[in-house]
Amino acid sequence: MKSETDCSVCVVAIVKGDGPYVEEWLAYHRLVGVDHFLLYDNDPDLPLRALLERFEDLVTVVPWAGDPTATWRGRNRQTRTYTHALERVAGYRWVAFLDVDEFIVLRRHEQLAAFLATLGDAGSVLLNWHVFGHNGHYEDPSGLITSALTRRMATPSPRTKAITRPEAVASIRSAHAARLERGWRTVDANGRAYSDTIYPGKTDLAHVNHYQCRSFLSWMGRVERGDVSFDRSDVPSEHAWRLDDHLCLRQFVETVARDKNELVDEYMRRFEDPILEFLGARTSHRSSPKPFRLKAAAISAAIRRAGPKRGF
Repeated sequence: MKSETDCSVCVVAIVKGDGPYVEEWLAYHRLVGVDHFLLYDNDPDLPLRALLERFEDLVTVVPWAGDPTATWRGRNRQTRTYTHALERVAGYRWVAFLDVDEFIVLRRHEQLAAFLATLGDAGSVLLNWHVFGHNGHYEDPSGLITSALTRRMATPSPRTKAITRPEAVASIRSAHAARLERGWRTVDANGRAYSDTIYPGKTDLAHVNHYQCRSFLSWMGRVERGDVSFDRSDVPSEHAWRLDDHLCLRQFVETVARDKNELVDEYMRRFEDPILEFLGARTSHRSSPKPFRLKAAAISAAIRRAGPKRGF
């Protein structure tokens, strides 16, 4: 039985083609309070279990090559996989279904537990995307993605990702939200009943940074990598660009290059040192508590330096 004060969090992700970046994503989310990671390894060329051996106390890797869900009922591989994950995360108070290019950003709390505790009896919180562009990079930049990519759309996207109580889930509706059992509420980051309306201050407390395009080349590689959100045999017309080279290039020119680099947002750069210290400590002292002592002071200082955020 979970207590009302339990705010433990498990993050679930399907990983394919993101091996070089998963350590940064994992380190950052551990620093802000994620307790465990359930990763479905869909990339046979770079086995995650070996890559993340030094994080074995934090990560459960599920081999998931091809499409093990092909004969299962459901919308697509992603939603079917997330449904499979629900049984495995029942011991946690909250679950977040993320991609490796998505980072939960807390603007006024040091830890996820503190933020989630403000939501009372809500069954799910939907956090709006801040969508980042390629920052003019032709090839993937060196160093941390969260430090290299600092230009985004000026306003939040209406698209969201959810952090949800597993016990509240009736079904996985999409990669972005679950359908809740009767009696549970869905709220936004401010604890208001969720609506799609973007209002000033909606992302002041928390949001999700979506690093949608690391570079021009990574964007154009999406067609070859495939997309777990859609089955090739049944792709909605508005998403056909995801599986066609010509349409993918057109999408880059008309959306990413045009409107995803409007505003400079360097907030995540303040976490560069804590992320690197965490990764360095893991390399030298596997499973040592040292990185968590470093984290507490570094994250607290970063939040204080940031101060309150205004507007969007």
